Amino acid sequence: MELLFAAGDRPAGRTLILEDRMDAQTSYQLLGKLLVYLELSGASNDRKTFNGALALLADGVAGNEHSVRFEDLLARIPDYFELDEPSLPPVAPPIRRSSIGYFTDD
Repeated sequence: MELLFAAGDRPAGRTLILEDRMDAQTSYQLLGKLLVYLELSGASNDRKTFNGALALLADGVAGNEHSVRFEDLLARIPDYFELDEPSLPPVAPPIRRSSIGYFTDD
């Protein structure tokens, strides 16, 4: 959006431009982080994933035009992508009752 000034009011001959969206560098950084996160989460690296990430970022910008936090995007990923739940390995083997031979009848 551009602010227009009267001929005598314009500061130093410049036109002041206020952007109602994020700057390109921030958008690219967020998109890159989002794509890496999705790839590491098991999403395929294809056009569908890229378009979904763009839609997620665009909707995030539409909701809050001046600042979008990566944490907010992460919270909204389940609305756009179906990722497998991470399966964690067991912390320890199952406990089984056994004897290691301390009490013998020899």
